[in-house]
Amino acid sequence: MADEILRVVQPAAVDAAVVASEDAARRQDEMLNAWKRDLEAARYAAQRAQKQYDAADPDNRLVADELERRWNHALQRVHEIEGRIDQHVHGQPQRPVPRQEEYENIAADLEAVWNGPHADLRLKKRIVQTLIHEVVVDVDAEAGEIILMIPWKGGVHTELRLSRRRRGQNISHTSKDIIEAVRVLARICSDDLLANALNRSGPLTGRGNRWTRERATALRTHHAIPCYDIIVASQKDG
Repeated sequence: MADEILRVVQPAAVDAAVVASEDAARRQDEMLNAWKRDLEAARYAAQRAQKQYDAADPDNRLVADELERRWNHALQRVHEIEGRIDQHVHGQPQRPVPRQEEYENIAADLEAVWNGPHADLRLKKRIVQTLIHEVVVDVDAEAGEIILMIPWKGGVHTELRLSRRRRGQNISHTSKDIIEAVRVLARICSDDLLANALNRSGPLTGRGNRWTRERATALRTHHAIPCYDIIVASQKDG
């Protein structure tokens, strides 16, 4: 399941990151161009106010004072916009837009980060529950495989096939593939639903019985797999 998530997410993550960076750079350019247009208009208004003041009759103090006030207000507006442009240009770090290749290099390291010893398990669980709508378990008896149908929340469906455990096999000798499937399903399923999924897939318990909530719990406990309730609680705490 982890490999499938990494396979599905990486190309989309790279494309989304490139688009986001390009959009951010474009918004910065658009904002700067808008301020430059405002500055041009403000300078024109200041020049016009100055001409009106210069053309006024100096003996008419009432008119001259009002035109001078308008001129000063126009100059103040020019200085304000110039300050905002300077802050926009020099007040934030200038970072080049990362190239497609740089994002692809980061994506190539995602698997190492995901499987690293310090990876946040709660974040992984959130990613799984954010991306996957549900997991439908079926069995291909002829091929001896368990089929995991994964409907992603974006509408795409993918299929995983795991080797089916033989009947009568003890829990302590359950195949690694089944244990990993239960480990993933336990993140999004209660033990009741987990038992139902195992029953639909076909394999019985080590004693040849159908799965129940108690037996699913025993399987999880034997392999130290956290239960669904603990996962939900940890997400709420986070």
